[in-house]
Amino acid sequence: MNIRKKIHMYLTVSVLLISIVINTSIYYLFYSITTNDKLNHVRLQAENIAGELKPVTNDSRIHDILTSRLPLNGMIRVVNEDSHSIITITKESVFTEYKSSFNNSQSVELKSVAGIRYAVSRFPIIWHDGNIMMLEVTASLASSYESLKILKLVLIVASLIVLIPSFLAGRMLSDIILKPINSMIETMEEIQRKSIFKKLELKTQSKDELYKLGSTFNKMMDILARNFEKQQQFVSDASHELKTPLTVIESNASMLKRWGIKDQTLLVESVEAIYSEAIRMQEMTKQMLMLANHDAEWNLDIREVDLVSLSKETSKLMKNTYGQHISVYTPFDRVIAKADKQKMKQLLFILLDNALKYSASPIEINVGYEKGHAFFTVKDHGIGIPKEDITHIFDRFYRVDKARNRETGGTGLGLSIAKQIVDSHGGNINVVSKENEGTSFTVALPMASY
Repeated sequence: MNIRKKIHMYLTVSVLLISIVINTSIYYLFYSITTNDKLNHVRLQAENIAGELKPVTNDSRIHDILTSRLPLNGMIRVVNEDSHSIITITKESVFTEYKSSFNNSQSVELKSVAGIRYAVSRFPIIWHDGNIMMLEVTASLASSYESLKILKLVLIVASLIVLIPSFLAGRMLSDIILKPINSMIETMEEIQRKSIFKKLELKTQSKDELYKLGSTFNKMMDILARNFEKQQQFVSDASHELKTPLTVIESNASMLKRWGIKDQTLLVESVEAIYSEAIRMQEMTKQMLMLANHDAEWNLDIREVDLVSLSKETSKLMKNTYGQHISVYTPFDRVIAKADKQKMKQLLFILLDNALKYSASPIEINVGYEKGHAFFTVKDHGIGIPKEDITHIFDRFYRVDKARNRETGGTGLGLSIAKQIVDSHGGNINVVSKENEGTSFTVALPMASY
């Protein structure tokens, strides 16, 4: 059963049940009121007749009074202490089978005689001979019950009539609810058919749950579109970047195949070129796998890391490798951050490697605290980054100077990995650069609490 039918069914059944409950309550309320009114009327009638009979001693006069007060389709009788009727006034033959029982207290009740409901009132009276008698007045409820039957019919018809607008309301409600859902389904089917990312058109007049559903869907489409574009760009960039070293390897292998065995110089140059490009491809593949793993999830070992000792340790390794001077400046003995030590070491290697490639001058590392964060800054005095390129330096495979980048062996992935490492720690990385003056990268990380 689809949602539209469920809405129709639930709304119709709900309205029907509510109308049944309400109409049943109305019916029994009127039934109770009608019955109580009739019982009170019969009780008062018995009291009035008893009052009229009190001063009368003539049997003929008593008979006339009882006859004049006879209820429609009812009965009046006087019963002695032996439960024998001494006077019975009625026009209905059904009462001949209705036996009475003497009761010296006033009472009123409902009785059924031949399937017909009657209100019976009993009232003790003192007869003119001094004996205690019971005056019994019986009135039919047939006319009242006929009115209740009409009321019941009206309520049943009303319940059925109410189903018509409830059915129409169910259709309207289902259309209102299902319209954005159907639109979403159509959009998804179109996305599946055409491999495009399309958003829903939302009406801003009513920002209800359906609007939120559509808005969430649109946000999801934006995320999917961005991720798809990133994936396409990554594949395109990776293909482009791998094409160059493969071409170099292929061309050098071709030269070796033709002349390498005879030309020793060409052999050495070609092998060196092939080896260099193979190493570069290996590094590029390693970095691409690292980025791909981060896109899934990095399992970080978050602990307290001393950025001062880590900076000194890393700078010493880089200095021994490159032979370039690197200085660490800090007014603190220790600067503790909450981070993964190995990832922080990798981050420092990336930033120092980037600085050493583009600067022959000494490199500076500043470590400290600022605005509730632990930070370190890697600063060089190299060629700098053009202003228009700064916003793109963290993009994968982006290179400010492609020719120079190839000379230095770069892949265009280092700073992208650095950005991913910082983001995974909940920190931020900022760059300040000026051409021909140098560049500084500042990394702010969550500070360890004490």
